[in-house]
Amino acid sequence: MDSFKHILFDEIYTFDNINSTMAKSLKLIKEQQANGNFLVVSKTQSSGKGRNKNGWFSTDGGIYMSANFYGLIVESNLTLFVGNCIHKAIVDCFPCLKEDLQIKWPNDIYLENKKICGILSSHQPKHRYHSIGIGLNTNIDEFPQELEKTATSLLNSLHYQIDNKEITQKIFDYFSSDFPKYIEDGLEYKYFNDNSFLANKYIVLDTDFAQYEGKCIGINSKGALLIKLKSGMIQPFYAGSVVSWK
Repeated sequence: MDSFKHILFDEIYTFDNINSTMAKSLKLIKEQQANGNFLVVSKTQSSGKGRNKNGWFSTDGGIYMSANFYGLIVESNLTLFVGNCIHKAIVDCFPCLKEDLQIKWPNDIYLENKKICGILSSHQPKHRYHSIGIGLNTNIDEFPQELEKTATSLLNSLHYQIDNKEITQKIFDYFSSDFPKYIEDGLEYKYFNDNSFLANKYIVLDTDFAQYEGKCIGINSKGALLIKLKSGMIQPFYAGSVVSWK
């Protein structure tokens, strides 16, 4: 990834190892060391970050990056938009995976019922930056024992080495082409629902207030998760963590 370039970015910072690309991005923003749109990429991370302060296994072979955009006007469903872009990029590169590749609300991609990608977003209104962190398991052949049942990689499914530059290029190509429509018309929620990991599953959603159970109907145009509760009412949820599904 050392020579990777894309028209989206004014600057690209590459590292062999850092604590996390998101932490490095925030440091560059706060210290005003970066200009315009910029990308931070690292071969490995010593403290990769997942959602809700979880870690992200970041050994050599995966894609670990944070894209930082200046002055974006976006809604709160940015991770869902990026999830659509990543899903499209993977299917474009590997059409054989289409049936087994799904997007899980609010920020994951699943392959063969295991997590393959995580997405984070962070907004720094003082500095007018949006940061998008992406961890994608491409060329990882082994996972720690505690992750073997829940995580996988493209290599494990395809059984050959993945070109990380090619798939990264595709991700930001889709981001570039789809972003104007996203801003103008909103989230492409029908695409998300067509490829939803949770759709029609019975799920448990943990929110700051309580846990809710019911059948997942999909998402609405605003990116809210729709759950048909035991009462029969369909309730939208804009935040929370899905803690179980079946």
